[in-house]
Amino acid sequence: MRHVYALGVEVSTNGVDPLATFNAHMIASGGKDMVIPDGKLHADDPQVREAVIKTLTRFAKLFKDGYVPPGGVNWNDQDNNNSFHSKEIILCFNGSLSIELAQIDIKELYEDQFTRGLPLGNDGKPLPAQMVEFGLVIPKGAKNVDAAKEFLTYAIEPKVLNEYLKGGLGRWAIPYPELVKTDPFWLHSGDQHRTAYITQTMVGPTIPLYEAYSPAAAQVDSEHVFQVAWNDIVSNGMAPEAAADKALKRAQEIFAKYPIAQS
Repeated sequence: MRHVYALGVEVSTNGVDPLATFNAHMIASGGKDMVIPDGKLHADDPQVREAVIKTLTRFAKLFKDGYVPPGGVNWNDQDNNNSFHSKEIILCFNGSLSIELAQIDIKELYEDQFTRGLPLGNDGKPLPAQMVEFGLVIPKGAKNVDAAKEFLTYAIEPKVLNEYLKGGLGRWAIPYPELVKTDPFWLHSGDQHRTAYITQTMVGPTIPLYEAYSPAAAQVDSEHVFQVAWNDIVSNGMAPEAAADKALKRAQEIFAKYPIAQS
């Protein structure tokens, strides 16, 4: 009989999902201000350190106790989706409706799963969700810069972007709050997956990714600093406190290379 696991926690050192998973748990543990809007890293804040330790400890215990598939150590961003679809895991943390919408044409499967937003924090208040916004880029040296600018100006018009994202069945949220209120597709379609997702991303509290505050955060993520810390615990027997301190020290080294002048 094939084993079924409780959680599809992303703990690998590649891809984007492990970064979002770690940050969400760290924020829930009180570490929201690891990086603040002025670009400063608060690695020396005892509350941030404790949040990192709690998150690493929890992830390591879930893995060691068999609640997470062993293959999770090598997962990339699509592998948690595949694991859920194959019924290897029961619960999965995800950043869009990619898992649900892959089964929208199979009514019994689509309706036999449910989507929920983040739980309340220990203080009884809604937890903020970290939000990523996709940027538009015109490559340097492009031959038709004026035409590209004209097209992108058209593409981000509220009505146009709304229809485009609806054509994608709402996998990604519309970034215009007014359209969320006026177009029933987003909150009043009767689709509980979409309603939960849009409520989380466009109605509830949100904060940006730390990269919005400092480019140093991008290097921290590209190195998977805190995912390496998890691996130090599980594979190398390092204590969570030592792994957290090592990761926070590395983050400090990276942030030191990206000083931000304060006005």
